[in-house]
Amino acid sequence: MRIFKLLIVAIAALALFSCEPKYEKQYSWAYPLAGDWTLTAYVDDEAVSDPFELKIYNSSFGQDSIWIDDYATTSSNGHFWSMKFKAKVDMSTKTFQSVGSKNAVDKYGIVIKVSDGKVIGNDSISMNVVFEDDATTTYKLAGHRTTSYEEYMAND
Repeated sequence: MRIFKLLIVAIAALALFSCEPKYEKQYSWAYPLAGDWTLTAYVDDEAVSDPFELKIYNSSFGQDSIWIDDYATTSSNGHFWSMKFKAKVDMSTKTFQSVGSKNAVDKYGIVIKVSDGKVIGNDSISMNVVFEDDATTTYKLAGHRTTSYEEYMAND
C-alpha cells in the first residue's frame, strides 16, 4: 500500500510540475513606435553624431503619449543629449510631436521640442528635435529599429 501511495504522489507531482501555462505575447498599444532604435543625428543633411541608442516606450498615463529616452541618468551620460521626455502620439498615422516637453533627466530640465516625428513602415524612424540649450539648431534624428518587433516578440 505504501508503494501505491508513493506512486500516486509521484504521478500527481509530475502532472502538476509538467503543465506549464502558455502565455500569449501581446503587442503594446504603442507599437510600432515603441522599441529600441539606433539613430544618427544630422544637421543640414550632414551626420553630426555616431550612431546612438534610443528607447521609445508607452507612458502609464494613457494611450496618447510616449516616452523618448536615451537612457540618461545625469546630464553627462546620455547617449546623445541626455534626454527623457514625453511626446504626443497619433497611432493612426504613426506620428509624434512635442511642442515643448520638459526633460525628465535630473538636474537637466531643459525643454525639448519634436516635430515631424514618424515611423516609416515598422522599422524606420525620423524626427526633428530642438533642445532649449541649443535653440538655434534643429537636429534630424533618423535610423532604424535595433531588433525588429517580430524578432523581439519571437524570443521567449
